[in-house]
Amino acid sequence: MRRRLRPTHPLLDVHLRTARPRLAPERPCALGTSFQIQCCPSCGYCAEQIGQRPRGARRAIESIVYRDVLENARMPELARQYFCAALVAEAAELRDQASSHFLSAAWACDDSGATEQARICRNRAAEMLAKAIEWGDVPSESPVVHGVRADMLRRAGRYDEAVEALSSIDSGDGGEATQAATVLAYIRELAEARDDGPHSVAEAFASED
Repeated sequence: MRRRLRPTHPLLDVHLRTARPRLAPERPCALGTSFQIQCCPSCGYCAEQIGQRPRGARRAIESIVYRDVLENARMPELARQYFCAALVAEAAELRDQASSHFLSAAWACDDSGATEQARICRNRAAEMLAKAIEWGDVPSESPVVHGVRADMLRRAGRYDEAVEALSSIDSGDGGEATQAATVLAYIRELAEARDDGPHSVAEAFASED
């Protein structure tokens, strides 16, 4: 069964599927995409396309952790399905995809007011994105990639780690770099203020006025 997820209003709380991720201050999300997930009614396999399975999928699906999350986790059904999709991607060493699915699970929790569960999902998303950066699965030189991870940490209440993650970012030169620097500075401001709430990219630019 296919389910659709309405994204909430993250700052840089997005997944990076493009080679050159861009900021979009006119939108609440840096990347405008539609989110969807499928869950096999027979075996419980969760993925964007259940007709395709990466290596290691069966082992992940049959694991105790996977079955417990899918059937018993205290989070919305949609979040459970995204979390399970993330576990499959993690098992297949698709670290950037796992990060994306964990983050989508967090958004589903946000929409249902499941605050603590959303933090758990964001912690896992940040962990997977850090590994994706380490392994070169995403453009590690991009300030947006590191900004995404920093904002995941901020939303998870890990403020000091968010600030630390921002400290090593070089936003570069040019128009896009200026936009990136503005948003990254705003993330730092929020983290230092111990603010774990949702904020839009537009707010970062409005704060400069």
